[in-house]
Amino acid sequence: MKPTDQTVYPLISSQKMVEYMWTYSVHMQATQIPCAVLFGEAPDFRLLARALNTEIARNDCLRLRFFREKGEIKQYFLPEYRLERVAVRTFAAPAEMEAYLNADAGRKLNVFKDETFRILFFTAPDGRRGIYLNVSHMVMDAAAVFVFLRDLMDVYGAMEKGQPLPRPLSAYEDRIKKELADADLPARTAAQTKALFDWYRMDCPPTFCTVKGLLPGRPARRGPHSPGPIKPQDYFPLLDRAGFEKYALTPAQSEEIRRFVTERQISAEWVIQLGMRVYLSKINNSVNDTVFWVLCPRRRTVAEKRCGGTLASPMPWREQLPGSLTVLEALHKTASTQAFLFRHTDVPFTALRRSEREIYGYTPLQTANSMMFSYLPLETDSLGGREYEFLGLPMGRYVMPLYTVTLFDAHSGCYKFNYIHRTLIFSREDIRCFHEGAVRAVTACVRSPEKTLKEIMEEL
Repeated sequence: MKPTDQTVYPLISSQKMVEYMWTYSVHMQATQIPCAVLFGEAPDFRLLARALNTEIARNDCLRLRFFREKGEIKQYFLPEYRLERVAVRTFAAPAEMEAYLNADAGRKLNVFKDETFRILFFTAPDGRRGIYLNVSHMVMDAAAVFVFLRDLMDVYGAMEKGQPLPRPLSAYEDRIKKELADADLPARTAAQTKALFDWYRMDCPPTFCTVKGLLPGRPARRGPHSPGPIKPQDYFPLLDRAGFEKYALTPAQSEEIRRFVTERQISAEWVIQLGMRVYLSKINNSVNDTVFWVLCPRRRTVAEKRCGGTLASPMPWREQLPGSLTVLEALHKTASTQAFLFRHTDVPFTALRRSEREIYGYTPLQTANSMMFSYLPLETDSLGGREYEFLGLPMGRYVMPLYTVTLFDAHSGCYKFNYIHRTLIFSREDIRCFHEGAVRAVTACVRSPEKTLKEIMEEL
């Protein structure tokens, strides 16, 4: 709905990424973030509802609204908004809970009819109580979801104890104003785009591997007009139905990884991503060139870290890892790449996609021929020390072939892998085989970090 007296803003670059994805996934579920959190200590739902309305007043991205004007998406903030009631459900059986949450997760939010999020309080069959949230990616990124959840529970805790509320969050509106008012931003992002893309294209066009592996005899290096064995017509926007597969490592496997990363003070993200890259190389004629698009947080200041709203930007994490590198050398190279990418997070996603098309001659559909990877840096204290379990849920639709989300589950002490995949392109069996191979590669890397990648691939 078009506002009458609120200040109107155009989209900022992180939000334009969502607009871009709407073009290639017309059902729009591809740009929702559905999730649920179960708490070990059951909250009082009446008090939690009061805390939620306080959170809406503190966290302005929950008051963000959108409308179209002459084909352009614009936004504004409601000065006040409150929920008159919050739906509450009790589930008697795990299958009932899964079916209900999965169905709502795949139901499109009516963003242009002021439905930017849906929220539910629920009691699980085991007696734990939780919060379900389905929010538009135009409103929140993954980091903002946890800003919301943590602040909500901090507000709830203060109310429960009769204490003053925690310090206010930073305003997303202020962050939007800052970006729009930055006169140097266009020149800075243009320079960063050139530097980033000069790095991204390296000495050749990128090789887009597939979790199915290349057909026997297919050349490992392909020309710029055929980025992979997936046909461009596979990306027809109406055929974006997505499956959702969930796997968890065993406690022993998880402990092995945790011990490895703790002893070397490195990120589990690098270890898991390296294992996936090694396995992709193995099944794609040992090509040493792999690309995962990753969602990089644009949260560098304290204010930005305490801000709701979408600020993240997808970046092309490309690695050329010769087989002569040891696992440790490859991990250090991966860490260096991440640092480089994070220094260029102001580069708009749309500018990168445009550069791909201009330099390689890709069609707009071919630029969707890549996979996404995200690692959620969750720990036992991610929600203020409360015991919790984070539940990822299916989107129903997605624009890319595969989006892999990994995280450490504080409840079970195990690493979890969530795979969102285009069913037209990859089957459940394809995803299962890829997951099992990737886990073998991760395990091999952790157990033999002195071995070369070539040696690891030969053992897989």
